[in-house]
Amino acid sequence: MKRSKIMTYMKHAEPVSIILPTYNRADKLGDAIGSVLAQNYETFELLVIDDGSTDQTETLINSYEDKRVRYYRIEKNSGQSKARNVGMQMAKYDYLAFEDSDDLWRQGKLRAQMDAMLHSEPDVGMVYHKFRYDLGDGRGMTLPDEKIPADRKSGDIYAQLLWDNLVGMPTMLLKRECVDEVGGLDESLKCLEDYDFALRIAKKYKAIFLDETYLDARYSISGVSGGDTGQYLIASCMLLAKYKEDYLATDTFNHRVEIILRDAEKLGITEVIVKLLEKVLQL
Repeated sequence: MKRSKIMTYMKHAEPVSIILPTYNRADKLGDAIGSVLAQNYETFELLVIDDGSTDQTETLINSYEDKRVRYYRIEKNSGQSKARNVGMQMAKYDYLAFEDSDDLWRQGKLRAQMDAMLHSEPDVGMVYHKFRYDLGDGRGMTLPDEKIPADRKSGDIYAQLLWDNLVGMPTMLLKRECVDEVGGLDESLKCLEDYDFALRIAKKYKAIFLDETYLDARYSISGVSGGDTGQYLIASCMLLAKYKEDYLATDTFNHRVEIILRDAEKLGITEVIVKLLEKVLQL
């Protein structure tokens, strides 16, 4: 075998740790796991982190003979951030990917991301891609928005990310060093913890965007995705305060405030959110 072929084979053999948190989704979990096991990039471990399920999740996982599937149970339901952090702590390998329990990976996802990562510059820490978000009743959308110029989705994406979240957690492939550098998910946030995580990574590392849909995601409150709109607005206020100086420096502060107030008005809680903004922004 020629040296170039050997090196290519060695690169494709780089293992990945895939973290899949779940809570009472035994009815959907098998499809999610199946979409990972069907990937044409086969060098990985799949860490299923059970966040205290009371259904047949453990029985389902124990039925798999594939040694790449590992199971860990958190006895008390603690939320998806805790589950993902536990998964990242357990991960054996230097590259991390993520899936939710009601997501479906499309064929070629892991290979495409690893190919991009392994041929990237040293300052790249993340490879992400488009995904299809199923809202139910035949409704859905593809994210990130096609209107965003391609050059704002790759490289230094921090300013664009402050304007609007481009990166869904299950679309990320990360170098483990990113997590070592910026830390895991903030377990104090009830919503937008994945957005905060992406912001911290994008502030330190460059990103590569793959203009291909490799994931089908479904909105769900019970399965550790989705969430309460009020909690979403509270988290938005907290992140606005946390990144205040960066929002101001990139002329995105007013834009984010307008979005928060617009959503608060729809819920009829404008006064409550204005008081919260005044408090967290120390106005």
